[in-house]
Amino acid sequence: MLGLAILTIEDGTIISEFESFVKVVPHLSKSERAALNLDYSKIRSAPTLSDIAPEIIEIIENTHTVFIDQFSCSIFKKAFREIGYPAGSANIILEKAYKNYLKSTTPFSLYNAMELLKIQQPLHSLRDICLAMEKILDTLNTISSDNNPVLSSMENERSDGNEIDFSHLPKSPGVYFFKDYNDQTIYIGKAKNISKRVRSHFTSRLKFELELCRQTTSIDFEETGSEVIALLLEAHYIHSLKPKYNTLQKEIIDPYIITSKMDSKGVLRIQLVQKSYSDNQNEFYYNRTSVLQKVKEVQQKFNLCNRYAGIERTSNKCNDPIFCKGICEGKEDKQSYNQRVHKALDYIFAQRPSYILKLRGRSAFEESLVLVKNGIYQGFGFIDKEANINSIADIESFIKYYPHNYFTARILDQYFKNTRPSLQNVIRLT
Repeated sequence: MLGLAILTIEDGTIISEFESFVKVVPHLSKSERAALNLDYSKIRSAPTLSDIAPEIIEIIENTHTVFIDQFSCSIFKKAFREIGYPAGSANIILEKAYKNYLKSTTPFSLYNAMELLKIQQPLHSLRDICLAMEKILDTLNTISSDNNPVLSSMENERSDGNEIDFSHLPKSPGVYFFKDYNDQTIYIGKAKNISKRVRSHFTSRLKFELELCRQTTSIDFEETGSEVIALLLEAHYIHSLKPKYNTLQKEIIDPYIITSKMDSKGVLRIQLVQKSYSDNQNEFYYNRTSVLQKVKEVQQKFNLCNRYAGIERTSNKCNDPIFCKGICEGKEDKQSYNQRVHKALDYIFAQRPSYILKLRGRSAFEESLVLVKNGIYQGFGFIDKEANINSIADIESFIKYYPHNYFTARILDQYFKNTRPSLQNVIRLT
């Protein structure tokens, strides 16, 4: 697998996007590269599947996945099995849906399906292909002769015989809790529309969903006003309660952080460390690729040595004749070098943002606030729009504090990456 794109679509709206090339191990031969018709440098500089797998699994967890054909589905599952991740199976194979609903003698391909269904969509990128697949699936749903949607797992049938009351569930964003006969929480999820998402569990024919719904006797919920707070609260509850049927976010993934240590020669080294930190005071990086990117930035900006910056693993001189001033060859004064390392570390710390994120509240009369200090998630709270606020301290009195961890860091990072909130929604703190 050399690349993939994932579009998460709800009610016809794209709510998240993911696209990446994947570094292959081992190297491809020249003939294989020529056959790909791709810029091979992008493949070699891309993250490995192991680096991006947690994010991909979280995106597709408890969704209805659509693959273009059985081959693509098999390659995806095989690649994830090889690195120790169960990736599940596709709910829909587009090629099968095409054959079942159109009964066409024309062989399946995206081009043929688009031409037959009169769909206009460029196919210049992986994202374009995802958009074309969505349009084809939507059209097949529309024209299906028996009014039975392609997504057969969403038929209006209960998964079990229990009578669950859905009438109390709101159509607003939040977190929901499936509970068993002992009133123990066995599953936690988040939704933009709690009522609709909960009902979808009970109309699914996935083996996981059938078993979950058979064990469920009641459903509780907590409104959040916005999806990002729902994500943050879901992560907190899953880690603290560890429900039986949740598979992700139960255990905190050890992040990468940037630290420093004086070695026996008196040279201040930058270290890239992956381990658990209980003090929650370090900015987290999701994988070695992202932390290396930051270190390479400061290595060039402050003329540091690749060897002592943790970029190259060597006991000899580094391979950077441009930015390194020779500390690895004994050509530079240690004190001068160490001063630049301190400046680099100060630069990294200064880049860690402090801000308050303003979001929709649970009603028209309130707002929700997410507080981040020096890149560290503090928590969130709700505040009346008419409240008398004169200082940051006033705002902080409304914040309920939650732990900062790998998942909360990634949730906020993805929010800014995908949403790009307006300046009015972000209060920068100095």
